[in-house]
Amino acid sequence: MFKMKISWMGLFFLSLQVSAGQIYQCGDTFQDRPCAGGQPAKVIGNYEQEKISGDDIKARQEEQAKLEAQTEADSQARYDAEVAAAQRAQDASAIDMGKSDAIKQHRVIEGLTKKEVIKSWGDPDRKKQVTTKYGMREEWTFVKDWGNKDYVYFDGDTVSEVSLTQTTIE
Repeated sequence: MFKMKISWMGLFFLSLQVSAGQIYQCGDTFQDRPCAGGQPAKVIGNYEQEKISGDDIKARQEEQAKLEAQTEADSQARYDAEVAAAQRAQDASAIDMGKSDAIKQHRVIEGLTKKEVIKSWGDPDRKKQVTTKYGMREEWTFVKDWGNKDYVYFDGDTVSEVSLTQTTIE
């Protein structure tokens, strides 16, 4: 039994040995053995396969492991980017729905554009540029019932702040 194991191991290691051979052209096909059926063959050349040492095999295995780890990291990064993009799209959709609801309910919220504010509340009673702790901003004033004023501040074309007047009835 022990000799049989050694024989099989010997055959295994012999299979790892590199052989030399010739390259044959059989019609349009190239192969490492003579043509079948006595078909004429043209010998293209001789070759000797590369002999690989144990250290070379270990180095190639380590290189392969590095490539596989990098591929895994790249796949994870792509997956994370796709998840983040999907989340941003979902968030944008929710914001758009929030904007739509606000306009329908005649409310002004941060993130609306100037056109959307006009859809919701109409044209402002006054527009002016003001200096705030955040820098220059455009301020729209809306005069409401009983002379109360609501203010909408824009950074560029987007609402950045809304200041509503609280009405108290005495």
